[in-house]
Amino acid sequence: MAHAQHSPETVRTWLITCFAGHVRLPAQEIDPVRPFSDYGLNSVGSVGLAADIEDHCGVVVTADEMWDHPSVDALGLLIARKLADTPAGALDSAN
Repeated sequence: MAHAQHSPETVRTWLITCFAGHVRLPAQEIDPVRPFSDYGLNSVGSVGLAADIEDHCGVVVTADEMWDHPSVDALGLLIARKLADTPAGALDSAN
């Protein structure tokens, strides 16, 4: 994800699509305020989602952060905040 393209809305849109793939639902069926657990995402699935976030965005989301940010909207804001705090050069070298 390019540094200039990490607005909360952009992150949210990507995260909905990514999460939908993990729970095998169409993206339009994902309610961004509904907890991940309502969709059956367990700890193993959370690890996979966190790995996808790191691969795509270049930021690490810990297990505690996943627990503390249990929805697309909450996690998306965390990711956007982490991206905003990351220098552009660091993101470029991560991707």
